[in-house]
Amino acid sequence: MNSSSSHSSSKQQGILGQNTLINIMGRGIPLLFAVVAIPFVIDGLGTERFGVLTIVWIVIGYFGLFDMGLGRATTKFVADQEARGADQLSPIILTSIFLLIGLGIIGGGIIVIATPYLVQNILNIPSELIGETTQAFYVLSISIPLVLGSIGARGALEAQQRFGIVNLIKVPASIINYVGPLLVLPFSNQLQHVVIVLVIARAVTFVMYLFYCLKNDLNLRLDQYPVLQWVKELLSFGAWITVSNLISPLMVYIDRFILGAMMTMTAVAYYTTPYEMVTRLLMVSGSFMGVMFPAFSVYSLKKKEKLTALHQKSIRYLLLVLVPIITFLVLSAEPLLYYWIGDEFAQNSTHVLQLLGIGVLINSIAAVPYTMLQAIGRPDITAKLHMAELPVYLAMIWFLTQAMGITGVALAWVLRVTIDAGLLLFFSNRLVGFISQKGNAIQAQVWGFTVCIIVSSAILFIFDNRNVLLGIGIVMGVAVFLAIWKFTLKPGERSRLLELYRQLKTKIFHKKIANE
Repeated sequence: MNSSSSHSSSKQQGILGQNTLINIMGRGIPLLFAVVAIPFVIDGLGTERFGVLTIVWIVIGYFGLFDMGLGRATTKFVADQEARGADQLSPIILTSIFLLIGLGIIGGGIIVIATPYLVQNILNIPSELIGETTQAFYVLSISIPLVLGSIGARGALEAQQRFGIVNLIKVPASIINYVGPLLVLPFSNQLQHVVIVLVIARAVTFVMYLFYCLKNDLNLRLDQYPVLQWVKELLSFGAWITVSNLISPLMVYIDRFILGAMMTMTAVAYYTTPYEMVTRLLMVSGSFMGVMFPAFSVYSLKKKEKLTALHQKSIRYLLLVLVPIITFLVLSAEPLLYYWIGDEFAQNSTHVLQLLGIGVLINSIAAVPYTMLQAIGRPDITAKLHMAELPVYLAMIWFLTQAMGITGVALAWVLRVTIDAGLLLFFSNRLVGFISQKGNAIQAQVWGFTVCIIVSSAILFIFDNRNVLLGIGIVMGVAVFLAIWKFTLKPGERSRLLELYRQLKTKIFHKKIANE
């Protein structure tokens, strides 16, 4: 019995690990294209047009989260029905997609109505760009129903553990965000033409998601489906998640809107470029927690000890991956920006990149209790916390931007995610009790790594040679990785990671031989 249980647990961990790696690759590959493409996009569009383009990306990202909790609800109910052996999943899928498209039409209408006021009164758009910016936002409104419809179809595929198909569609769709402008630049640098390419890409993405999630279940006689029942179920589950999904992205994106209102589009570009670079690291926790969510849900029903263990293990794994990278970024921010984009951005964006790096680490750790609270059926807690945090965050952005410019915006973001992480850990521990006496060791190590980053930052006041800072950053990153591997991970966790590495190495080796 113990052997069978151990084998089953090992197999499940292997599946979780593989799905996590697939998700990370799906989010990481577009990042590589972004790193290469962004300097050319900035050069082709100009700094001010690029600043407006980042606002377009923000709008797409925000309304991608404006899904009333239906994306996660779709994943949950499709997975439940499949586990029960249901013959048809399309009633849930189509109900969700129709609801999301309806929300998208409302969202697109909001953009159309708000565009004149937004462009002429809120954002400091240069007068020569007002016309094309207005047209770009009108075109952008068409994409919102497509973005939201894709969320429902993608949620159904994820519920069926079809992460391979999801990422085969998502990777090109994400890449086109950065490569699309480059395809347009030989012909035009007008913003509306760039946005047309992005909208076409969203339409293709939606059609592909829809095809794959319904291709094995194409009996579309809607009159036989309990559609109204699923509307109620989906909206009921997503009610509190809706609050978080409305407020959370607002807190994510409001900094650039306030910055654009208080300063200039050039300042937005100086802030958004390092932000886009470093916050891509959130893909690690996002990919990991996307796979952990169903596991947390299952363990919350009967196996609280396993839930606690998985919570702690998730934090340790995230520390192993992210602390070395953030240490390197904090030390090497200036030379990285200099060699990537040039001296202008290195002078204006270095402190932003360093602060946001620390914030990304804190926010990634907070993703663990955030996911657990939703998995155990308490999304109301995360929603209430976000409602309480929003006015505080707005006040911090306003005052710190006036006092410190774009560095103040970054500092406000770090303070906000720190407060959020502390509250999430407090409430998750209160409900599940994952921080026991033994758990105090985890707290001590987290503080230890924080001190390590602060001490590493002091090196910046001693050395100013770019190549030296890059070298020190690499050495410190490796040293921190080895320290976490040795002193934070448990022996069994180290063994499982090594085994996963050997399995992947074997698969890649066999594929290479087969291809030859």
